[in-house]
Amino acid sequence: MPDVFSIPIFFIVFREALEAAIVIAVLFSLVEAIVVKQPSGTSTPASTQTADDKEKDAKNGNNDNSHDTLPEEAPTDRAALLKKLRLQIFAGAGAGLFIALAIGAAFIAVWFTQVRDLFGANEEIWEGVFNLIAAILIFVMALTMLRMDTAKARWKAKIEAAFAAKSAKADGEGKSVKYLLFTIPFITVLREGLEAVVFIGGVSLGQNGTAIPLAAIVGLLVGIIIGFIIYKSSSRLGLSIFLIISTWFLLLIGAGLFSKSVGNFQRHKFNTAVGGDVAEAGSGPGSYSTNGSIWHLNCCNPEDKFGDGGWAIFSGLFGWSNDGNIGTVLSYILYWWTAIAALIFMKYREGRLRKTNRVRA
Repeated sequence: MPDVFSIPIFFIVFREALEAAIVIAVLFSLVEAIVVKQPSGTSTPASTQTADDKEKDAKNGNNDNSHDTLPEEAPTDRAALLKKLRLQIFAGAGAGLFIALAIGAAFIAVWFTQVRDLFGANEEIWEGVFNLIAAILIFVMALTMLRMDTAKARWKAKIEAAFAAKSAKADGEGKSVKYLLFTIPFITVLREGLEAVVFIGGVSLGQNGTAIPLAAIVGLLVGIIIGFIIYKSSSRLGLSIFLIISTWFLLLIGAGLFSKSVGNFQRHKFNTAVGGDVAEAGSGPGSYSTNGSIWHLNCCNPEDKFGDGGWAIFSGLFGWSNDGNIGTVLSYILYWWTAIAALIFMKYREGRLRKTNRVRA
């Protein structure tokens, strides 16, 4: 399974796809609120009136822009306008996704065909460096994922502000909004896609290239599905629970990678001392260093190429090793203590910000 599906890459792509999907969902909601959800016979705000509405007001002698009764054919016109605006949103998102996928595919192709073989001479050192980078990236990704349940409200405020600024500047409001509906999803999807490429580049350094495509595709699909659920639902409870579980799982993966990175450095030192790659010696005596050893099992070896591969999956997910020592165990504990401290600080800072906002209000 580690050669086919990478769990860290799945979560990375899922997180970036989810934020992009939330932005698109907010745009859909705002467009519907502007175009559709104003009942017949009610006033149309001046900030959302079209040029046709204003022309009709002028002909009827109604210049107050506060009590414009919509014509009978308005529902049909609104449906056509809504479809057109949605197409603008999809076009922007599709263009951004295409460019991001092209850049990501080019990066992966160059990395795994031209660069990867340069590290073979010092495999353990490079694997340790790559695992360390991946652990740090996953740590950042896990903490930012906890804030995704408030992303809808944050993006709604940003997009509404952008709409207001654009409408205030432009004389032809319909044209400005059309470009805005293309630009926002295009830039957002492209940015999230490039962020995903950067994170995937860091995490994939110690993994097989065959594990990336399926994980990326599934992560993209799951992110889109969750974004659609957010669009259809106003409840944050289910999303919050899902994000908490995802964060916990990501931190498990990150802690395992951090511990593995320490193990890689120690194994390189031991290989240099004995003059060979001891991984080829099996799991028995002489295949591991006894300095600081806490446990060693002659079974359950994730490096065993003749086993069923089950322990390799466990190692890929949680950093399992049949050889545990003081360095790897303490690094695993340190990673979790750092995560706990960061979460406490985030909670404290959030409380201080809320208190400051209440005082200002």
